[in-house]
Amino acid sequence: SRPIGGHSHCGSSPGSQHSGRELIAATRMSDEEDPAEEGLPYTQRPSWKDVEPVAQDDGPDPLCVIRYPPGFDEVHSYFRAIQRRNEFSQRALALTKDVIEHNSANYTAWYYRRRCLKELDSDLAKELSFTDTWAQECPKNYQVWYHRRWLITEITEKLRRETSSPEEAEKAIRKAAQRELEYHLGVMQVNDDYKNYNGWSHRQFIAAKFGLWGGEMPFVEDLLRDDIRNNSAWNHRHTVVRNTCWPLTDEIRRREIDFVLGAIRQCANNESAWNYLAAFLGEGEGKVPWDSVPEVEVLCDEVIAASPERVQRCRFAVEALARIQEAKGDIEEALKQYELLKEADSIRAKYWDWRQAILAQKLAGGPSAA
Repeated sequence: SRPIGGHSHCGSSPGSQHSGRELIAATRMSDEEDPAEEGLPYTQRPSWKDVEPVAQDDGPDPLCVIRYPPGFDEVHSYFRAIQRRNEFSQRALALTKDVIEHNSANYTAWYYRRRCLKELDSDLAKELSFTDTWAQECPKNYQVWYHRRWLITEITEKLRRETSSPEEAEKAIRKAAQRELEYHLGVMQVNDDYKNYNGWSHRQFIAAKFGLWGGEMPFVEDLLRDDIRNNSAWNHRHTVVRNTCWPLTDEIRRREIDFVLGAIRQCANNESAWNYLAAFLGEGEGKVPWDSVPEVEVLCDEVIAASPERVQRCRFAVEALARIQEAKGDIEEALKQYELLKEADSIRAKYWDWRQAILAQKLAGGPSAA
């Protein structure tokens, strides 16, 4: 079905008789929500009698008519009408709230809400409170986090414009940004979900925009102590390293390798930790050869030895050992490890066949596979 609210860049229709700014002035005083109208259908609200609702157009012969819940059709019909009028009034702002109540992922409603907030010069701190509940109850809703990001950016710009002392402005901005990091942690705690991509993206945006990477390493280490398998925390750790310690020094790289080796000893079958290790070994920016850290090979041998049965061996350790043998130039030994992987990781047997084929060509002295 087509988007309920139309495109997010909706403007006036060609025949519109209304100017958005004129409507703001005309309705600013009269369109505050009347408590007496609260809960009434929009068709029965006196303050909306000048608006002709616009029904959804499914075409002459819709293949499948969606049965919307009560009130959904009406709210969206009025929302379409408001967009056609290009109206950014207080009542339009209140209407977006009702649209979001019916479908919090409606990107058009959130976009239109931002336009209303901007035109009305609304209290954005109050709007942050509006997003609080949504982020806690719908933490995986991208629109909520993006809206919050926009609010923080707008609040920051306003503080810099209106605060007489630049130092005081930056102090207030930094304090607000710190609160935002605390808020992200609170949302994770309330939902007992520490792997929410949208929430983590918001955190990284705040840390990058306001230069708050300094406190992120202790934060992420606390999370990893609670859950060593938290792939989001591992990803964030690498992002912190990239933003605080890049280009890598040998000391920092060794610090990270030692940290992840300790994590693997706690939980050998932790793919997140092995992936983190691979971020510092091999070929590419910031990496050193797989065979340049002897402790990695020692750990691989320990992990593999702990599982006598071939099919039960840790596939991550076996692959790392194969990489080490490749780096050493011991192709025959690496081929043996890939053969073992076809048993320990049978679902990817064809991939390991491909890896073997590349090495067999090297062993034969021929060109490597693309």
